[in-house]
Amino acid sequence: MEIERLFSMQDELNSRIVKEHNLENASLSEQRRLAFLVELGELANETRCFKYWSKRPASEKEVILEEYVDGLHFVLSIGLDLGFTKIELPNEVEIRGEMDKIELNSLFLSLYQWGSKSLSHQDFHAFFDEFLGLGVKLGFSFEEIETAYFDKNAVNHERQDTGY
Repeated sequence: MEIERLFSMQDELNSRIVKEHNLENASLSEQRRLAFLVELGELANETRCFKYWSKRPASEKEVILEEYVDGLHFVLSIGLDLGFTKIELPNEVEIRGEMDKIELNSLFLSLYQWGSKSLSHQDFHAFFDEFLGLGVKLGFSFEEIETAYFDKNAVNHERQDTGY
């Protein structure tokens, strides 16, 4: 995964939005954290992991991946707010092994806690790793996540073009 490229693309999108919406003097960190939490909830809803009362299956993999990548946009934005332009990625095989031990609902609840507070640089590393772990737990490779991010980032630029 070309993490520096993802941070750079997110920075470009954020800068465009800030400029086009006249937000140069606004602090958007709380809005970005709340947006992350909303996207995380939408993702949980598509996985249906918490819906013990329902027999309906999770949404299709592509829908879940798109919701996951929506969250990634805000994870990257939170990192940019903290001054990150790159971060060391965990080993994909190792993180897969770690995620096998964690129940999906617990992972969502932990990410809600991370997203609900201001993060230090050290906290962001743990938050980022855990969010990547969620993607792996959901069955996605780093390559799939990266490709989906590129696709959704292009959609987000198109949405700005059309006054979304």
